[in-house]
Amino acid sequence: MLVVSGDPVGHPAALGELVRDLRAFAEARGLRIGVVGAGEASCHLFESAGMRALYLGDEAIVETAGFTLEGRRMKKVRQATHRLGRHGYSCSWHRLGDLPPHELDALDSVSAQWRGGRPERGFSMAMETLRGEHVADSTVVIARDADAEIRGFLHLVPAYGRPAMSLSAMRRDPATPNGVIDVLVVRAVELCRERGVEELSLNFAAFARLMHDPATRVQRAMGRLVTLANPLFQIESLYRFNAKFHPRWEPRYLLHEGAASFPRVALAALAAEGQLPRPGAWRQRPVASAS
Repeated sequence: MLVVSGDPVGHPAALGELVRDLRAFAEARGLRIGVVGAGEASCHLFESAGMRALYLGDEAIVETAGFTLEGRRMKKVRQATHRLGRHGYSCSWHRLGDLPPHELDALDSVSAQWRGGRPERGFSMAMETLRGEHVADSTVVIARDADAEIRGFLHLVPAYGRPAMSLSAMRRDPATPNGVIDVLVVRAVELCRERGVEELSLNFAAFARLMHDPATRVQRAMGRLVTLANPLFQIESLYRFNAKFHPRWEPRYLLHEGAASFPRVALAALAAEGQLPRPGAWRQRPVASAS
């Protein structure tokens, strides 16, 4: 399997050729292609190359210019922000590559505590590490307690070609009060706005439309099935977390090459996202060569 994450990056005029090159690369090696988390524009690109799209869920995007804590609908988030402020919590913006080693160690420690031994998840939305030159120009918004100890953070990465950033990871020490992540998101949006960033992408909410705004009888039936899986994948809780910030919802899709390849694509995507145990190493198939 060749699993691709998100939308192609580059000049729009070059993306069609990029997709054709991807198909040729996979065919030469006997690989099936699956694309996880593609947007609507990318769907057209991949569909023109013979692939099929299946709705996966929605990406929650906060528009920083219009974001405010005022109003009844933001009451709970506003209360959490004020409560943590009274406890001496503060948030600050940092270029990841500028952090000293002991603070990187503290971020890794918070992340490990938050995961509690569970595997890392988020193939289509997250970076794999906080260390390395490839993430040096990304951003962390750090929450510190009254003693200036690091107790939580958001990791943000810039989007290509536009004033936008995307959430890669959100972590907190499990011993911190409820609301630390809410405060981090609020401050991240405000700090993005101060720096000219117009959009902040939060988490991906799987199958949100099917559960909360089904348009057909089939979608309503699928929504009921998705609800049954909620205890395993926390689908509803993630949707409700995103919804607190009143984002714009952007649909995302899984692309596959047809009914025969769909089961393999689905299993590979779930394994890549950390939702299933990773399969053993695939046996390499020999590539035919011309004589």
